Amino acid sequence: MAGAANNETTEKKKMPLYVKIFIALFGGILFGYILNFMGGVENAVINDYILPFFQFIGDLFIRLIKMIVVPLVFFCIIDAALSLGDIKKLRSVGVKTIVWFLATGMVSASIGLVLVNIIQPGKGLQLGTAEADVTVNELPGVYETILDLFPENPFAALTSGEMMQIIVFSLFVGFAIIAIGKTAQPLADMISLASQTMFKIIDMVLGIIPYGVFSLMTVALAKYGVAIFGPVLKFIITDYLSAITMSVVGYGLLLSLIGRVNPVKFWKKAFEPWMIAFSTCTSSAALPVALDVAPKKMGVPKDIASFVLPLGCTAQMNGTCGYFGIVVLFAAQLYGIELSIQQQIMLVIQATFLSVGCAATPQIGLVISLTLMTQMGLPLDAYALVAGIYRIVDQIHTATNSVGDLVASVCIAQMEGELDHEVFNSETPKAA
Repeated sequence: MAGAANNETTEKKKMPLYVKIFIALFGGILFGYILNFMGGVENAVINDYILPFFQFIGDLFIRLIKMIVVPLVFFCIIDAALSLGDIKKLRSVGVKTIVWFLATGMVSASIGLVLVNIIQPGKGLQLGTAEADVTVNELPGVYETILDLFPENPFAALTSGEMMQIIVFSLFVGFAIIAIGKTAQPLADMISLASQTMFKIIDMVLGIIPYGVFSLMTVALAKYGVAIFGPVLKFIITDYLSAITMSVVGYGLLLSLIGRVNPVKFWKKAFEPWMIAFSTCTSSAALPVALDVAPKKMGVPKDIASFVLPLGCTAQMNGTCGYFGIVVLFAAQLYGIELSIQQQIMLVIQATFLSVGCAATPQIGLVISLTLMTQMGLPLDAYALVAGIYRIVDQIHTATNSVGDLVASVCIAQMEGELDHEVFNSETPKAA
């Protein structure tokens, strides 16, 4: 009986993080609206005592997120590179896979940017006067941009948080360890352990998201009232349109032109992994099913499926990549800040590399989106608006990511001349 009671207590303590965030979101909305109704910033007590306290909690939350970003990116990029340790066996497949992930990530980010420029979800609500007060980081010319990818001093890049330089240096370190071979295995193991440690810290920091969301939402509602909800709804719509466009149009064209298969038949076979990913918000949950579906129902050779799908589970994040472009422009629009075409192109590149290197943990989109806002020099007050509804948009991100892995496996198998079209077109799964 005592054991049963303990189990019930444990279950009660295991409330999902997204539920806590939803509770904090609506709690912050209610409390913030009450403060707004009582006068908001015009009320001296609220403006001088209550709002500064909640702003402090929100700022502390953002500071903790920023604290972990640089070491997370550094170790995870190296760890991702080390996962290609068997590249000699699958050199052709490995190169095609990495190029595929980068190319489709850029396409997805571009789709998101096009839609957010058309729909403009952040227009109609001005969160302050940031346009006059904030200087958005200007980006250099083409040659200087390429040179700036390579750090003069890697340690300075790590200290200043120059993300693209950190990514490039991390890739060099990873590939150098692979080139050294077995001698460097202890170092590879240490880096893998360091990567796991960063994820554990992320878990600890993400535990305070509800408090940060409650505080930042309270401040936002107290200052601006219910007018903020129009942009939030438009943001969700824009994000879903981006992911659906990538899934239906982007994947459809890739399957038809490169995979040489019928997209409708593909979706019939891919629906189960898609639904698992959508409902759980984790590609890892859909991975075992995808590894079964790819060889048995889609005709992808098992060795290719076993290489592409697990790697894609951590390195191919098309849905999340589209979200990065949307959330940065959304934040800029909320403050009346205009980003140039050059800045948006650089945003696509940076979002793609960050999504490839850091996507192996739940809620990672929240961390990377904050990184991108910081890199662009944008105000971070709008972060709570996105954090509060992230679970809603993360479902379509994850589903798009997961199905994108299957699309990659089919198309790469076709490029290798090894896709079994008979199995793909068959209504009966191939025997094990």
